[in-house]
Amino acid sequence: MFKKRTKIIQAIRDFFVRHDYMEVETPMMHSIPGGASAKPSRPIHNALDMKMYLRIARAVPEATGGWAVSRRCSEINRNFRNEGLSTRHNPEFTMLEFMKHIAITAT
Repeated sequence: MFKKRTKIIQAIRDFFVRHDYMEVETPMMHSIPGGASAKPSRPIHNALDMKMYLRIARAVPEATGGWAVSRRCSEINRNFRNEGLSTRHNPEFTMLEFMKHIAITAT
């Protein structure tokens, strides 16, 4: 199973590289919750002596513009949602997100 997952992730990365996407990595911990309506997990950042929120979606860095360093970006990231556990729901999961910026000009 792990070999299959590795091959799938590599194929996804190869696809985006071939299509001129830059892979980015956005923060896992935030000082404010956001991105979805799920209840976030709350770790403590020891060096900052501060309660943080584990990301539940990528919307925080995307909304603040802190990740858009290229016209095309992709990220394979971990997300954490504190919503319980079942055979159909894992609170920790991998997500693929990608964005292509386009320019709209008025004539």
